[in-house]
Amino acid sequence: MIRLIKTGTLFTLCIFLVSSLSMAAPVPEEMTFFTEEYPPFSYLENGVPSGLSVDLLKTAYERAGITIKDEDINLMAWSDAYGMVQENNNTGIFSIVRTPEREKLFRWAGPLMQCPLVFFAENKSLKTERPDNKDLRAVAIKDDIGFYKGLEAGIPEEKIFQVTTPAEAIQRLVDETSDVWIYGQYPGESIIQTIAEDPDSFFILDNLGNFPYYIAFNLNSDPEIIENFQAELDAMKKDRKIDGITTYEKIVGKYIGPGCTEKSHTMEQVTNLVNLTADAMSRDATGTIADIQSGRHPYIDRNDPSLYVFIFSTGVDMIANAAQPELAGTNFSGKTDVSGKKFRDEIVTNALKQGHGSVRYSYSNPLETGIFYKETYFTLVTGSDKRQYIVCAGRYLPCDEI
Repeated sequence: MIRLIKTGTLFTLCIFLVSSLSMAAPVPEEMTFFTEEYPPFSYLENGVPSGLSVDLLKTAYERAGITIKDEDINLMAWSDAYGMVQENNNTGIFSIVRTPEREKLFRWAGPLMQCPLVFFAENKSLKTERPDNKDLRAVAIKDDIGFYKGLEAGIPEEKIFQVTTPAEAIQRLVDETSDVWIYGQYPGESIIQTIAEDPDSFFILDNLGNFPYYIAFNLNSDPEIIENFQAELDAMKKDRKIDGITTYEKIVGKYIGPGCTEKSHTMEQVTNLVNLTADAMSRDATGTIADIQSGRHPYIDRNDPSLYVFIFSTGVDMIANAAQPELAGTNFSGKTDVSGKKFRDEIVTNALKQGHGSVRYSYSNPLETGIFYKETYFTLVTGSDKRQYIVCAGRYLPCDEI
């Protein structure tokens, strides 16, 4: 198989066979991954591959009993990595946006995380004299999603200049040979801060929306390699019982703070759902809990699973959760979100003191990847079994409310 060995800033291409016995079971062959300098998702720290996506990759495979070594992850120019994975079996590339144009070129696993795609600019006159997209001169990284999304945004192909590195793109903005650089917001901001002479002169002209990142595998890669990763990544997003925070949230929280959602509900929708559930609990607590645990509508919205009911006891035990019924029976007293907030204790304490209210905290979203600001409304109710319960439902906060 093919391995790239990093020496200084150069990569030496070595071709050699690797015994299937050298990799821990159950994967029969060693796996090699390719990525780029794309902080906070992937970057070199003291010569070691690091970052959010790197941590997700290593942790998921470690849980599957497979060790991904540092030398199995190679950083290089994106276009080179993109070509390597299409040409070599048992290879993968990250962090990559999944598009119709790319769908049949790879096998996919994820999503890992999402990131806004934006127009970076340096020319201040663009703020006051904003031209139509068709008149913008853009720059994008070769084989990067920015090129394709620039076309979709209405920039003519002949006006999108492709380069190999972010440094070249930044220089074109400084030289005013390009008006905008189409790139991921988090990596772009980090790279600008690192290499631009005047980072404060750059700004975001436009936001094209959030795009989830995946790992793309060579089409001839061992299916078990991909299945192992996907299964463990999915499990990492749900293992909330022990600490109250999932493994996924812990990793994401190290690199990126909570974000805002593109799609939300009104507080009226949330309070209506809580009040409906509280009324049902007062009439038939046992039956309502069973319906919530079975995921019946309206306790989890059939069209939008980010709107769902969960119920605490006065001792902060999870009684029912329409989105994650496996959490029922877990005591969450003292357990926090990624910022350290004991929001569950706060919900129960406030419910017992004032009957109802709302609490804001950070939580993952069933519809998007990452951690988001969430506001939960709660009310105290006495069930038909004469026990007290705290009925809750929440909404993920849109950007204009942060």
